[in-house]
Amino acid sequence: MSEPKRGEKFRLLADELRRGIAEVRWPEGRLPTEQQLSKEQGVSLNTVRRAVDLLVNEGLVYRRQGSGTYVQAEQPRSGPVVGVIVPSMTYYYPRIIAGIESEVSRNDAQLLLRSTGYDVAQETQAVESMIAAGAQGLLIVPELAARSDAHAYLERLGLPLVLVERRFRSGGDIHEFVCSNHAAGGYIAARHLFSLGHSKIAFLARSSPHAAEVAHGLREALAHRGLEPAVDHTAGRWTAADAESCLDRLLAAGCTAALCFADREATLLIAAAVKRGLSVPGDLSVIGYDDEIADLSAVPLTAISPAKQAVGRLAVQTLLRRLADPDAPLQQHLVVPTLAVRESTDIHSP
Repeated sequence: MSEPKRGEKFRLLADELRRGIAEVRWPEGRLPTEQQLSKEQGVSLNTVRRAVDLLVNEGLVYRRQGSGTYVQAEQPRSGPVVGVIVPSMTYYYPRIIAGIESEVSRNDAQLLLRSTGYDVAQETQAVESMIAAGAQGLLIVPELAARSDAHAYLERLGLPLVLVERRFRSGGDIHEFVCSNHAAGGYIAARHLFSLGHSKIAFLARSSPHAAEVAHGLREALAHRGLEPAVDHTAGRWTAADAESCLDRLLAAGCTAALCFADREATLLIAAAVKRGLSVPGDLSVIGYDDEIADLSAVPLTAISPAKQAVGRLAVQTLLRRLADPDAPLQQHLVVPTLAVRESTDIHSP
Protein backbone atom coordinates (compact mmCIF):
# COMPACT_ATOMS: atom_id res chain seq x y z
CA MET A 1 0.00 0.00 0.00
CA SER A 2 1.38 3.39 -0.93
CA GLU A 3 2.03 6.07 1.65
CA PRO A 4 -0.77 8.62 2.15
CA LYS A 5 -0.17 11.78 0.15
CA ARG A 6 0.50 15.17 1.66
CA GLY A 7 -2.78 16.57 2.92
CA GLU A 8 -4.30 13.11 3.43
CA LYS A 9 -2.66 12.08 6.70
CA PHE A 10 -4.44 14.59 8.91
CA ARG A 11 -7.82 13.55 7.46
CA LEU A 12 -7.04 9.89 8.10
CA LEU A 13 -6.05 10.71 11.68
CA ALA A 14 -9.22 12.78 12.15
CA ASP A 15 -11.25 9.76 10.98
CA GLU A 16 -9.42 7.55 13.49
CA LEU A 17 -10.11 10.01 16.30
CA ARG A 18 -13.80 10.17 15.34
CA ARG A 19 -13.97 6.39 15.57
CA GLY A 20 -12.29 6.50 18.96
CA ILE A 21 -14.79 9.06 20.22
CA ALA A 22 -17.77 7.07 18.90
CA GLU A 23 -16.39 3.88 20.51
CA VAL A 24 -15.75 5.72 23.81
CA ARG A 25 -12.08 4.72 23.55
CA TRP A 26 -11.22 7.45 26.07
CA PRO A 27 -13.95 7.02 28.71
CA GLU A 28 -12.52 9.82 30.85
CA GLY A 29 -13.26 12.18 27.96
CA ARG A 30 -9.69 13.36 27.46
CA LEU A 31 -7.76 12.59 24.28
CA PRO A 32 -4.08 11.59 24.41
CA THR A 33 -1.70 14.52 24.18
CA GLU A 34 -0.63 15.71 20.75
CA GLN A 35 2.84 14.32 21.45
CA GLN A 36 1.36 10.92 22.36
CA LEU A 37 -0.81 10.86 19.24
CA SER A 38 2.17 11.83 17.11
CA LYS A 39 4.19 8.91 18.49
CA GLU A 40 1.34 6.38 18.46
CA GLN A 41 0.21 7.20 14.93
CA GLY A 42 3.64 7.82 13.44
CA VAL A 43 2.78 11.28 12.13
CA SER A 44 4.13 14.77 12.69
CA LEU A 45 2.86 17.14 15.35
CA ASN A 46 1.59 19.41 12.59
CA THR A 47 -0.53 16.54 11.23
CA VAL A 48 -1.96 15.92 14.72
CA ARG A 49 -2.77 19.61 15.19
CA ARG A 50 -4.54 19.81 11.82
CA ALA A 51 -6.60 16.70 12.65
CA VAL A 52 -7.57 18.06 16.06
CA ASP A 53 -8.37 21.47 14.54
CA LEU A 54 -10.80 19.70 12.20
CA LEU A 55 -12.58 18.02 15.12
CA VAL A 56 -12.68 21.29 17.06
CA ASN A 57 -14.35 22.98 14.06
CA GLU A 58 -16.89 20.13 13.94
CA GLY A 59 -17.65 20.63 17.63
CA LEU A 60 -16.58 17.11 18.63
CA VAL A 61 -13.72 18.19 20.90
CA TYR A 62 -12.42 21.33 22.57
CA ARG A 63 -9.03 22.45 23.83
CA ARG A 64 -8.52 23.51 27.43
CA GLN A 65 -5.48 25.76 27.74
CA GLY A 66 -2.67 24.04 29.60
CA SER A 67 -4.73 20.90 30.20
CA GLY A 68 -5.40 19.06 26.95
CA THR A 69 -8.07 18.19 24.41
CA TYR A 70 -11.44 16.93 25.61
CA VAL A 71 -14.48 15.31 24.03
CA GLN A 72 -17.49 17.61 24.21
CA ALA A 73 -19.44 16.36 27.22
CA GLU A 74 -22.95 15.09 26.59
CA GLN A 75 -25.32 16.91 28.91
CA PRO A 76 -28.47 15.13 30.11
CA ARG A 77 -31.19 15.89 27.56
CA SER A 78 -34.94 15.77 27.72
CA GLY A 79 -35.67 15.26 24.02
CA PRO A 80 -36.31 12.01 22.11
CA VAL A 81 -33.67 9.32 21.66
CA VAL A 82 -32.52 9.20 18.02
CA GLY A 83 -30.68 6.15 16.72
CA VAL A 84 -28.27 6.79 13.83
CA ILE A 85 -26.94 3.89 11.76
CA VAL A 86 -24.36 4.62 9.06
CA PRO A 87 -22.18 2.26 7.00
CA SER A 88 -18.92 4.08 7.74
CA MET A 89 -17.34 6.70 9.97
CA THR A 90 -14.92 7.60 7.17
CA TYR A 91 -15.23 9.12 3.68
CA TYR A 92 -18.49 10.90 2.94
CA TYR A 93 -20.29 10.14 6.21
CA PRO A 94 -18.35 12.23 8.79
CA ARG A 95 -19.92 15.44 7.52
CA ILE A 96 -23.39 13.89 7.47
CA ILE A 97 -22.81 12.76 11.06
CA ALA A 98 -21.64 16.26 11.99
CA GLY A 99 -24.88 17.70 10.59
CA ILE A 100 -26.92 15.12 12.49
CA GLU A 101 -25.07 15.80 15.75
CA SER A 102 -25.50 19.56 15.50
CA GLU A 103 -29.25 19.30 14.85
CA VAL A 104 -29.77 16.68 17.56
CA SER A 105 -27.97 18.92 20.03
CA ARG A 106 -29.92 21.99 18.93
CA ASN A 107 -33.17 20.16 19.65
CA ASP A 108 -32.01 18.77 23.02
CA ALA A 109 -32.43 15.23 21.69
CA GLN A 110 -30.26 12.24 22.55
CA LEU A 111 -28.05 10.44 20.04
CA LEU A 112 -27.09 6.78 19.66
CA LEU A 113 -24.56 6.13 16.86
CA ARG A 114 -23.44 2.88 15.22
CA SER A 115 -21.38 2.04 12.12
CA THR A 116 -22.05 -1.19 10.19
CA GLY A 117 -19.18 -1.49 7.72
CA TYR A 118 -21.70 -1.96 4.86
CA ASP A 119 -22.64 -5.33 6.40
CA VAL A 120 -26.29 -6.44 6.54
CA ALA A 121 -25.82 -8.58 9.66
CA GLN A 122 -24.16 -5.73 11.54
CA GLU A 123 -26.93 -3.38 10.41
CA THR A 124 -29.60 -5.73 11.76
CA GLN A 125 -27.71 -6.07 15.03
CA ALA A 126 -27.31 -2.28 15.29
CA VAL A 127 -31.04 -1.74 14.78
CA GLU A 128 -31.91 -4.31 17.45
CA SER A 129 -29.47 -2.86 19.96
CA MET A 130 -30.77 0.67 19.41
CA ILE A 131 -34.38 -0.38 19.87
CA ALA A 132 -33.35 -2.21 23.05
CA ALA A 133 -31.52 0.93 24.22
CA GLY A 134 -34.70 2.98 23.89
CA ALA A 135 -34.39 4.65 20.48
CA GLN A 136 -37.69 6.31 19.58
CA GLY A 137 -36.80 6.86 15.94
CA LEU A 138 -34.06 5.92 13.48
CA LEU A 139 -31.94 7.68 10.90
CA ILE A 140 -30.54 4.85 8.83
CA VAL A 141 -28.38 4.38 5.73
CA PRO A 142 -29.65 0.85 4.95
CA GLU A 143 -28.13 -1.75 2.65
CA LEU A 144 -31.30 -1.97 0.57
CA ALA A 145 -29.68 -3.60 -2.46
CA ALA A 146 -28.41 -6.47 -0.30
CA ARG A 147 -31.88 -7.33 1.05
CA SER A 148 -34.46 -9.20 -1.01
CA ASP A 149 -37.09 -8.24 1.60
CA ALA A 150 -36.05 -4.61 2.04
CA HIS A 151 -39.61 -3.24 2.20
CA ALA A 152 -40.74 -5.83 4.72
CA TYR A 153 -37.55 -5.36 6.76
CA LEU A 154 -38.18 -1.65 7.22
CA GLU A 155 -41.85 -2.25 8.03
CA ARG A 156 -40.91 -4.78 10.71
CA LEU A 157 -38.81 -2.23 12.59
CA GLY A 158 -42.03 -0.78 13.93
CA LEU A 159 -40.84 2.73 14.78
CA PRO A 160 -40.49 6.01 12.90
CA LEU A 161 -37.50 6.14 10.58
CA VAL A 162 -35.93 8.32 7.92
CA LEU A 163 -33.69 6.86 5.23
CA VAL A 164 -30.51 8.86 4.63
CA GLU A 165 -28.82 8.79 1.20
CA ARG A 166 -30.88 5.71 0.30
CA ARG A 167 -34.34 5.33 -1.21
CA PHE A 168 -36.52 2.98 -3.22
CA ARG A 169 -37.26 3.80 -6.85
CA SER A 170 -40.73 2.44 -7.32
CA GLY A 171 -44.33 2.94 -6.33
CA GLY A 172 -43.35 1.31 -3.07
CA ASP A 173 -41.18 4.30 -2.17
CA ILE A 174 -43.39 5.16 0.78
CA HIS A 175 -40.69 5.83 3.36
CA GLU A 176 -39.46 9.23 4.41
CA PHE A 177 -35.97 9.98 3.13
CA VAL A 178 -33.39 12.72 2.81
CA CYS A 179 -30.99 12.14 -0.08
CA SER A 180 -28.59 14.07 -2.24
CA ASN A 181 -29.96 14.56 -5.75
CA HIS A 182 -27.04 12.89 -7.50
CA ALA A 183 -28.71 13.11 -10.91
CA ALA A 184 -28.81 16.89 -10.48
CA GLY A 185 -25.10 16.72 -9.64
CA GLY A 186 -24.39 15.05 -12.98
CA TYR A 187 -26.50 17.66 -14.75
CA ILE A 188 -24.66 20.52 -13.02
CA ALA A 189 -21.29 19.03 -14.01
CA ALA A 190 -22.34 18.82 -17.64
CA ARG A 191 -23.63 22.39 -17.59
CA HIS A 192 -20.28 23.60 -16.29
CA LEU A 193 -18.40 21.76 -19.03
CA PHE A 194 -20.76 23.13 -21.70
CA SER A 195 -20.05 26.65 -20.45
CA LEU A 196 -16.37 26.01 -21.15
CA GLY A 197 -17.04 24.85 -24.71
CA HIS A 198 -16.77 21.09 -24.23
CA SER A 199 -19.00 18.71 -26.17
CA LYS A 200 -16.91 15.49 -26.26
CA ILE A 201 -17.50 14.47 -22.65
CA ALA A 202 -16.82 11.10 -21.00
CA PHE A 203 -18.42 9.52 -17.95
CA LEU A 204 -16.14 7.24 -15.93
CA ALA A 205 -17.14 5.60 -12.67
CA ARG A 206 -16.54 2.91 -10.12
CA SER A 207 -19.48 0.67 -9.29
CA SER A 208 -21.83 2.39 -6.82
CA PRO A 209 -25.59 2.79 -6.32
CA HIS A 210 -25.13 6.52 -6.86
CA ALA A 211 -23.02 6.28 -10.02
CA ALA A 212 -26.06 5.44 -12.13
CA GLU A 213 -27.87 8.52 -10.82
CA VAL A 214 -24.94 10.79 -11.67
CA ALA A 215 -24.71 9.22 -15.14
CA HIS A 216 -28.45 9.78 -15.68
CA GLY A 217 -28.12 13.49 -14.97
CA LEU A 218 -25.12 13.83 -17.28
CA ARG A 219 -26.83 11.93 -20.10
CA GLU A 220 -29.96 14.05 -19.77
CA ALA A 221 -27.96 17.27 -20.02
CA LEU A 222 -26.15 15.92 -23.08
CA ALA A 223 -29.40 14.77 -24.69
CA HIS A 224 -30.82 18.27 -24.40
CA ARG A 225 -28.03 19.30 -26.79
CA GLY A 226 -28.43 16.31 -29.06
CA LEU A 227 -25.32 14.64 -27.62
CA GLU A 228 -24.41 11.51 -25.69
CA PRO A 229 -21.32 10.56 -23.66
CA ALA A 230 -18.35 10.02 -25.98
CA VAL A 231 -17.18 7.34 -23.52
CA ASP A 232 -19.41 5.75 -20.87
CA HIS A 233 -17.57 3.31 -18.62
CA THR A 234 -18.26 1.90 -15.15
CA ALA A 235 -16.07 -0.72 -13.46
CA GLY A 236 -15.13 -1.96 -10.00
CA ARG A 237 -12.61 -0.28 -7.75
CA TRP A 238 -10.04 1.38 -9.97
CA THR A 239 -6.29 0.87 -10.07
CA ALA A 240 -3.71 3.11 -11.73
CA ALA A 241 -3.75 0.67 -14.66
CA ASP A 242 -7.52 1.15 -15.02
CA ALA A 243 -7.01 4.90 -15.18
CA GLU A 244 -4.39 4.44 -17.92
CA SER A 245 -6.84 2.29 -19.90
CA CYS A 246 -9.63 4.84 -19.47
CA LEU A 247 -7.31 7.60 -20.63
CA ASP A 248 -6.55 5.62 -23.80
CA ARG A 249 -10.27 5.35 -24.49
CA LEU A 250 -10.83 9.06 -23.91
CA LEU A 251 -8.06 10.07 -26.27
CA ALA A 252 -9.21 7.64 -28.95
CA ALA A 253 -12.74 9.12 -28.75
CA GLY A 254 -11.43 12.69 -28.92
CA CYS A 255 -12.74 13.63 -25.49
CA THR A 256 -11.75 16.98 -24.04
CA ALA A 257 -13.49 16.53 -20.69
CA ALA A 258 -14.54 13.82 -18.22
CA LEU A 259 -16.88 13.51 -15.27
CA CYS A 260 -15.56 10.88 -12.85
CA PHE A 261 -17.39 9.16 -10.04
CA ALA A 262 -15.85 9.66 -7.55
CA ASP A 263 -12.92 11.86 -6.43
CA ARG A 264 -10.49 8.97 -6.18
CA GLU A 265 -11.12 7.92 -9.76
CA ALA A 266 -10.75 11.52 -10.93
CA THR A 267 -7.39 11.86 -9.17
CA LEU A 268 -6.18 8.60 -10.75
CA LEU A 269 -7.23 9.84 -14.20
CA ILE A 270 -5.46 13.16 -13.68
CA ALA A 271 -2.31 11.37 -12.50
CA ALA A 272 -2.38 9.20 -15.64
CA ALA A 273 -2.83 12.26 -17.85
CA VAL A 274 0.02 14.16 -16.20
CA LYS A 275 2.25 11.09 -16.45
CA ARG A 276 1.44 10.95 -20.17
CA GLY A 277 2.56 14.56 -20.56
CA LEU A 278 -0.94 15.94 -21.04
CA SER A 279 -2.05 19.24 -19.58
CA VAL A 280 -4.97 19.35 -17.15
CA PRO A 281 -7.07 21.31 -17.94
CA GLY A 282 -5.44 22.32 -21.24
CA ASP A 283 -5.77 18.93 -22.94
CA LEU A 284 -8.35 17.37 -20.64
CA SER A 285 -10.74 18.92 -18.13
CA VAL A 286 -11.78 16.67 -15.24
CA ILE A 287 -14.61 16.90 -12.71
CA GLY A 288 -14.77 14.60 -9.69
CA TYR A 289 -17.70 13.71 -7.48
CA ASP A 290 -18.11 13.85 -3.66
CA ASP A 291 -15.52 16.62 -3.00
CA GLU A 292 -13.88 14.54 -0.27
CA ILE A 293 -10.23 14.32 -1.36
CA ALA A 294 -10.06 17.04 -4.01
CA ASP A 295 -6.94 18.50 -2.38
CA LEU A 296 -5.01 15.26 -2.98
CA SER A 297 -5.13 15.51 -6.74
CA ALA A 298 -2.00 16.41 -8.73
CA VAL A 299 -4.14 19.28 -10.06
CA PRO A 300 -6.71 20.76 -7.63
CA LEU A 301 -9.93 19.00 -8.53
CA THR A 302 -13.17 20.62 -9.59
CA ALA A 303 -15.85 18.50 -7.94
CA ILE A 304 -19.56 18.11 -7.41
CA SER A 305 -20.05 18.57 -3.68
CA PRO A 306 -23.12 16.99 -2.05
CA ALA A 307 -24.40 19.14 0.82
CA LYS A 308 -23.67 16.47 3.41
CA GLN A 309 -24.14 18.49 6.60
CA ALA A 310 -27.42 19.87 5.24
CA VAL A 311 -28.57 16.30 4.53
CA GLY A 312 -27.78 15.32 8.13
CA ARG A 313 -29.58 18.32 9.62
CA LEU A 314 -32.65 17.87 7.42
CA ALA A 315 -32.85 14.17 8.26
CA VAL A 316 -33.04 15.00 11.97
CA GLN A 317 -35.67 17.68 11.35
CA THR A 318 -37.76 15.21 9.31
CA LEU A 319 -37.60 12.54 12.02
CA LEU A 320 -38.41 14.95 14.86
CA ARG A 321 -41.39 16.25 12.88
CA ARG A 322 -42.63 12.67 12.49
CA LEU A 323 -42.20 11.97 16.21
CA ALA A 324 -44.12 15.14 17.08
CA ASP A 325 -46.94 14.44 14.61
CA PRO A 326 -47.21 10.73 13.69
CA ASP A 327 -50.20 11.36 11.38
CA ALA A 328 -48.60 14.10 9.27
CA PRO A 329 -48.12 13.41 5.53
CA LEU A 330 -44.87 11.65 4.67
CA GLN A 331 -42.04 13.83 3.43
CA GLN A 332 -39.25 12.98 1.00
CA HIS A 333 -36.39 15.41 0.40
CA LEU A 334 -33.80 15.69 -2.36
CA VAL A 335 -30.91 18.07 -1.69
CA VAL A 336 -29.14 19.45 -4.77
CA PRO A 337 -25.31 19.36 -4.66
CA THR A 338 -23.12 22.34 -5.47
CA LEU A 339 -20.12 22.71 -7.79
CA ALA A 340 -16.69 23.50 -6.32
CA VAL A 341 -14.65 24.92 -9.21
CA ARG A 342 -10.88 24.40 -9.03
CA GLU A 343 -8.00 24.12 -11.46
CA SER A 344 -8.85 20.80 -13.13
CA THR A 345 -11.40 22.45 -15.42
CA ASP A 346 -10.71 25.17 -17.93
CA ILE A 347 -10.90 28.76 -16.87
CA HIS A 348 -11.32 29.81 -20.50
CA SER A 349 -13.07 28.05 -23.36
CA PRO A 350 -10.87 25.54 -25.20
